[in-house]
Amino acid sequence: MPGPKNSPSFHITSKEFSMNRFRYLIAATAVASLAACSTVLPTAHSGFLSDYTALAGGPDAGAASRASADRIDPAHVTVDAVAWRVTGSADISTEEREALLALLRSELQQRVQALPAQPQGRPAVLRAAITRVETVSPLLNTLSSLVLTIPLERGGAAMEIEAVDPQTGRQLAALTPGWRAPVTELMVRFSKLAAAEVAIRKAAADFVLLLQVAPDAGKQTALR
Repeated sequence: MPGPKNSPSFHITSKEFSMNRFRYLIAATAVASLAACSTVLPTAHSGFLSDYTALAGGPDAGAASRASADRIDPAHVTVDAVAWRVTGSADISTEEREALLALLRSELQQRVQALPAQPQGRPAVLRAAITRVETVSPLLNTLSSLVLTIPLERGGAAMEIEAVDPQTGRQLAALTPGWRAPVTELMVRFSKLAAAEVAIRKAAADFVLLLQVAPDAGKQTALR
């Protein structure tokens, strides 16, 4: 028997079905791609460091490093050159560039000052360079959040940092970190340089750990 004349229609055209399916595939692909993306931001050596030969890769390939074999006295650590070694056409103004460099310098200074005292340690001079910056478009990420429920651009930064002997220039410790915002860090992807600023803070925190000799390092050396 035919249904009521006023019954609602749920008919979907083939064009609407295809469009909905297309949107679903786009969203699924974007989410899968972002979930698979690493937080590592690989960057070629810029030539800023005095020595790259002693750097050893980390477990996640995110940074190569060299830890100091000697105790370093934080009270006699100074920050010297903080340089801009970003190549290419990064969409960054002079004011933004100077702000990032100032942040790297201040983070290094503050992290060093927070280290425990080492009166018998040696002095050191820190040198650092920003070698890569990935900005984000807040507008694009807002639009992609509305369409795909997740912002596409992640942002990040890479650096090269080292500590050298002030008398000889010999490298004591070094780090070449490169970091992108992880998928879970959503808020930093709605500010142009927020992810780069987080990367700078993380790099400074990771680097100063390389200035501390492990407590059992002396014992291990004596046993050899």
